[in-house]
Order: sequence, then structure tokens, then C-alpha cells
Amino acid sequence: MAMDNQTTQAMRHIATATGKVVVPADLQADVDQFHYAPARRVGDFVYLSGIVACNRQPAPMSGQAFRDELRQVFRQIENLLAACDAVMADVIELQMFHVFGSGRLALDKAGQLAAIAGVRDEFFSSPYPVAVELAVADLNPDGGLVEIKTVAFAPLPRHG
Repeated sequence: MAMDNQTTQAMRHIATATGKVVVPADLQADVDQFHYAPARRVGDFVYLSGIVACNRQPAPMSGQAFRDELRQVFRQIENLLAACDAVMADVIELQMFHVFGSGRLALDKAGQLAAIAGVRDEFFSSPYPVAVELAVADLNPDGGLVEIKTVAFAPLPRHG
């Protein structure tokens, strides 16, 4: 999937000895404060830091609003992968960290997992990436409901 010019221009590419780091403009302040790489290509692998689906309001988020928030997270994953010359089909692993029972989500654990599975199926088809889903007490930022970390294997073209 190709990114549009606006998305491409909003990404800073930093060459490294093993590949590159990609920093979206809207995450630059976080990167400066917390010292991390949102996306990093290392040879044929692409590693994405966790992206958080959250409800910044104290009132519980509806199931539909939660699914919409998850779609935004997966679109961010798509954009970061594209900036690293990869696509969703290259994803080999998803790590998901869940805050179950949050007062900021109007879904129980089963409803939250079902919503995530449904949205994930909009972005991935069989064969699926391996996945781990872990319960955590809290996420950053406040109101964090699910954080998704991604690893992709996307071989670069070889010459010679």
C-alpha cells in the first residue's frame, strides 16, 4: 500500500547502520521525551513500538467507538510499515497488551476481545500473524485500553 504525499511528508526517516528509523511528525514530541523509535527497519525485519487505542474521556467508550479507535491504530500500523517498505501481509507477530475492566470502555473482557478480533480481521487474512494477548494494569497515555506492538518480515530486494 502506497502512502499519500501528506503521510510520506509527515514521516522523518533516519538512516542507521542496520536500516532506518521512522518517526511520524505527530510523535516527535513523544520521541524527544521518551527516547524510542516508533518504527525501525533492521535488515529484513521491521519493528514497530506499541500503538495505543485509548479513550481520553472519563465516560465509557462504546463498542463502536472502540472499534473505530482500533481501526485508527491499525491504519497507523499500515502507514508505519509502508514507510519501512513493508505491508500488513508482512506482519509475523502482534503483541497486544489489554487493560480489561477499564471504566473507560463499555465492554467486558469477552466483548473487548471480540471487538479486537473483528477489527483485526479487517486488516489481516489467513495465514494470520502469531499473536500474544496479555492483561496489564495500566497503559500510557491515560485512558489506554489496548497497546499493539508489531513485528514484520519484509525482505528487501537483493542485488547481485
